[in-house]
Amino acid sequence: MSRFFCCLIMLCSVTLHAQEWRDGLSELQQSRAYPYVEKSFALKRQRHFAAAAVELEKALQVLPAHAPLLDMLFDAQLAVPDPASALVTYQRLPESLREDKLLRIAQTQLDIQQPLALAEYSGLLATLSVAEQHQLLGLITQHLIANQRMQQAFNWLQDKTELPDSLLLQRAELADQLSLPQQVIADTESVSELQLTGRDWLRYSLALLQQGKQGQAIQLAKQRSTEEWASSFFRQLLQSQLSANDWAGAEQTFKWLVQHTSLTPAEHLQRYQSALNNKNTALAKRLIVDLQLNCLDKVAMYLQAEAGDEARAQFETCPVQQRAEWLTYADRWLSADALEAITIHDATLAKRQAEMVLQKRIAANDYQTLLKRKFSQPLRQQDYNLLITSINALTDTTTQRMYLEALYQVMPDDYLLDQLSFLYIETQQSLQALKLLEDALPFSTEAMARGVLPERLLNLLQQQNIEQIATVLQKLEGWSILTAERAELWRIAGRCKQAEQLLTPAPQDASGWKTLALCANNQQPAAAIQFWQQAYQLQPDPTYLQQIAYQYQSMKQPAQALEYLQQLPAKLLLPADWLSMAELALQIGDSVTAADYLQQVQTQLPVERARQHAIQAALFQQLNQPSQAFQNWQDAATLQPQNAEYQLAYAYVLAENEPEKALEVMTSIQKAGHKFDATGSAQLAYLNKRLGNSDATQYWTGSALLQYQQQDFVSNSELNNQFSLLRLQQQLQSSWRFSSSVNLTSGAITGERLVASNAELARNGMALKAEYFLDPLQQDLSLYAIVASNGNDSPWQNLGQQYGVSYKPVSNLNLWLSAGIEQYPLAEGDWHSLLRINADLLNTTPWQAEWRPSQQRWWERKLYIDTVWWPDSGSRLAQLRYDQGRVWKLNTLTAQAIKWYGLAQFDYRRQALETGRPVSGNQLSTGMGLQWRFWPGQLPVLLEKQRFEVNAEWQYQLAGDLNQRQHALLLQFYLAW
Repeated sequence: MSRFFCCLIMLCSVTLHAQEWRDGLSELQQSRAYPYVEKSFALKRQRHFAAAAVELEKALQVLPAHAPLLDMLFDAQLAVPDPASALVTYQRLPESLREDKLLRIAQTQLDIQQPLALAEYSGLLATLSVAEQHQLLGLITQHLIANQRMQQAFNWLQDKTELPDSLLLQRAELADQLSLPQQVIADTESVSELQLTGRDWLRYSLALLQQGKQGQAIQLAKQRSTEEWASSFFRQLLQSQLSANDWAGAEQTFKWLVQHTSLTPAEHLQRYQSALNNKNTALAKRLIVDLQLNCLDKVAMYLQAEAGDEARAQFETCPVQQRAEWLTYADRWLSADALEAITIHDATLAKRQAEMVLQKRIAANDYQTLLKRKFSQPLRQQDYNLLITSINALTDTTTQRMYLEALYQVMPDDYLLDQLSFLYIETQQSLQALKLLEDALPFSTEAMARGVLPERLLNLLQQQNIEQIATVLQKLEGWSILTAERAELWRIAGRCKQAEQLLTPAPQDASGWKTLALCANNQQPAAAIQFWQQAYQLQPDPTYLQQIAYQYQSMKQPAQALEYLQQLPAKLLLPADWLSMAELALQIGDSVTAADYLQQVQTQLPVERARQHAIQAALFQQLNQPSQAFQNWQDAATLQPQNAEYQLAYAYVLAENEPEKALEVMTSIQKAGHKFDATGSAQLAYLNKRLGNSDATQYWTGSALLQYQQQDFVSNSELNNQFSLLRLQQQLQSSWRFSSSVNLTSGAITGERLVASNAELARNGMALKAEYFLDPLQQDLSLYAIVASNGNDSPWQNLGQQYGVSYKPVSNLNLWLSAGIEQYPLAEGDWHSLLRINADLLNTTPWQAEWRPSQQRWWERKLYIDTVWWPDSGSRLAQLRYDQGRVWKLNTLTAQAIKWYGLAQFDYRRQALETGRPVSGNQLSTGMGLQWRFWPGQLPVLLEKQRFEVNAEWQYQLAGDLNQRQHALLLQFYLAW
């Protein structure tokens, strides 16, 4: 802004100096200087002040010391601005033209923030008038103060004399700031009192105070007590008194301030502290009321003033505060209930609050009341430790459990989970403990590291059903600990595949091998033995040897099993082990050793005594002592009526002679919930068959067959039994039986279905029989119809028909009595009655002529007897035939076999002729034959009841007159269904 004014002045002076610069110059001087001056004027108008100054310098070279040109040059230099050049020009100017130019130079320097040459200005002060000196001194002083150059400003004024009052007070102010109280006093006293302001008086009185003239300063302030500066003085005096621990003097100052003004809140607090320091507790207590402090601070002050009652009364008026101080006072004066009812949000303070309440409760031993009150309200996290300590102090486990359950619902953590689950187990509530731990999955990292909760969960799982075990174990797939224990649980749950995956590639301890062995038991006994041996190497436990023995026993290797059991120390052998050893010895045929082991058994347990009787029964059966065996089976069944094995064995020995009682025993076993296997079902089928129970026989036959089909492995005896049941089932399914045969002979004698009209033996024959059994189960009574034919030219040359009834009088003997009528020839001949006896003997197990699923070759034999009598004509026919042969199965996809056999046959015939003279004869022959059989169906058991046979037979006549040929051949085709 100053520069703007300089420029403005310069522009205005251009016109003014245009005429003045010529004054006193000759025309020659004017003409020589004119170009420069005129050019400077032009440059000034264009605001090119530096160039104008240069032109003026040139003009001054022509006209040195020409005052108007110097004045013009000074203005141009300030307009540049160039204060240094202007100061030089200033000194060239005559005094008459200097006027305020030095002040202008200083102001320009300040405007352009150019450092002042204080020494030069100080040297030029003498050339100025007094007024100008004061102006310059004031300008420079203000500049130095504005730039915080207090010491320099003070030094600028220090050596100056005859200063006006304003500069004296300015110097006093600087001296005060520079802590020069004596200078403050001197300068202030040099100024008229009328010129002094309150600030000046305050500065002066404080300087007196600093110079140790406290009385004079106080007296001066009291004389002017109505002025504002006096209060400021006394306040500063107060602070100095407090700093000097002048408590009495400070109190006097406090009183003056209270009388003439008012104390600030800080001063009230200082007065209280001063009273305390001065041991004036009465004053201190009175002052607390007026303090503008929070409630708790006043409580602390009352306590400092040894006013306990007042402090408690003050605390009771305080609102609840989330502060440690409030909590400390609350612990001091509040009851446990009142303290507990306070809500504290800060976690640290809440924990401290809970500890305080806990200590109060503990001091009163009132845990029950504490818990009752706490659990009647919403539980808070800050009460956690208090609640835990109180619950643990209870002696009643039921109450403990109740509170722990409630607390865990609100604040579940590892500690509560541990305590509550342990308490469940301790009070025989394993299911609740398991559910609690299962719901808490997954466990925290800390809980997994400690391992207590994981181990407890697995221990509890061992007592549960397999479904629950599997469900929980699936949640533990991420675990990296307790591998062997989890694998064992998978095994218990029937998931051996998961157990094996966990233990892959190999277990690290005996328990892992034990799990693998238990998984392989029974299913893979050979592998199980290896696993048990691995476990035994890591941990020589005799029970592992016992397990190896049992696996050999399951593999039907009794000798190896007995060897391992014999390795067990005798002192470790239990009655059950001695019984197992006796059983194994019996299986290898060592009845003597078995008897010795049985003698070692000393037990009163019904279950072991029953097993002992069962083994003794088997021993007696092996020794062929059936009565003793029967008695021991009976004793075993009596001692263990719920043991289905013993009851079944007893029923089996009863079946031969007392089928009704045997069936009764097996029925009772079934009612008790026993599920019969295929063998048991088969036995029931046979018992019901013997007793004539058709429906039951059919049911148990079907059940046994179904069970056999579902078995993974079927023994040879079971295959034979299955086939017998199949035939029984087929027998029950239909009351009809059909058979058909075609015979082509060359002199061989066959059993005739009908009697021919002449004595000559027919060369060919054919018969078709249909038979209906009134009782398909027993098959002891039937109705039959036969259509037969014979002839020499063709099998159907002479036709006839026969109808009758057959009866089997003895159930276990294949002997039939028949009565019937026949017509021959068909539709032309008369009807004749006949009586017939036929039997198929010796054709029973093990010589029965039937398919045998478990054998590749076998022997068959039978004795066939057939006698017929026609009462009307007196004709008779008899045949006695015995054959025996070897059967071989054919290696085909269907059931086929061939049989080579030898035979012996006796025939007798007496036939009445139309002439009335009967013809009779007999014949004894022998021979051999080859038979091919075929049964449709599925190997090895599920064959249809149809059977197709082709017999090629050679007969040799030993004696007799029925046939004129000594050698005879027979080709027979036979079909039954």
